[in-house]
Amino acid sequence: GMADVFEVKIISPEQLFYEGTGTFVEFTTVEGRMGVYPNHIPLTTVLAPCVLKVHEGEDVKKIEISGGFAEVLKDRITVLAESAEWK
Repeated sequence: GMADVFEVKIISPEQLFYEGTGTFVEFTTVEGRMGVYPNHIPLTTVLAPCVLKVHEGEDVKKIEISGGFAEVLKDRITVLAESAEWK
């Protein structure tokens, strides 16, 4: 169901870099690698430079970010990236 999907937004200083959906999102925080599924407990975390991966079924989108913040809510993730580019 829709409850098993995140809305994913990745915002860089210049633009809304990516807006879509995902079933699992991986990134690296300053405390280490992390993966979140929909319905995760809400959290805000500081991101380290990493390749952020947005999974949707078999499809994986890879976005290289130079750090920033991620806000994880039950049904959406918003990433404020210092910079973002496709990997």
